[in-house]
Amino acid sequence: MVLIELENVSKTISGKTLLNEVSFSVEKGTITTLEGINGSGKTLILRAVLGLMKVSGKVIVAQTNVLVSGRYPVRAGVLIESPSLLTEFSALKNLQLIADLLGDVDDEAIKELLVQFDLPTDKKTKVKKFSLGMKQKLGIAQAMLGGCDLIVLDEPTNALDEESIAKLIVTIERLRENGSTFLITSHDRDFIEAITTRRIGVRDGAVYDLD
Repeated sequence: MVLIELENVSKTISGKTLLNEVSFSVEKGTITTLEGINGSGKTLILRAVLGLMKVSGKVIVAQTNVLVSGRYPVRAGVLIESPSLLTEFSALKNLQLIADLLGDVDDEAIKELLVQFDLPTDKKTKVKKFSLGMKQKLGIAQAMLGGCDLIVLDEPTNALDEESIAKLIVTIERLRENGSTFLITSHDRDFIEAITTRRIGVRDGAVYDLD
């Protein structure tokens, strides 16, 4: 079953084409990776999929047209560019605030995710004391909390060591087995080869199959 479908999606700003007739689909329960150099259009594609910017063409998610002003058709966990963290709070509190919005995630599930990524589970250690890698892992945990229908990760291995990447791979596979669909951008070839079910190249705002 197709979860995401892009049909001739384009974006032009000040006469410059940023996305050029992008068309591809993502099957439910798969892990699709977008690969390309910085500035190729990978992150813009993620923003288009999530309805975070206006584009021409069609973005269809769960058989529903995605509109910037509309309600998103499925529950989505998102990490785009740098994590959005409340640094005066603990990692636990940051995830609890998201859990309150999701409505069906308890503290036990939150703490299991924190342990999985070797992050503090106490209420006192503030995020402002975290290293760059720890902040990245917390951003990933935010996106993965609750095992959303769609999980979008933009360069998730940035600032992560090998052990953390290995744990990330295990968590991605577990969530996929439970029904989550992933759309991921990455430069990390080993990481890509470990997780991907479909590889899509991005160059100058256009896409092409790498499989």
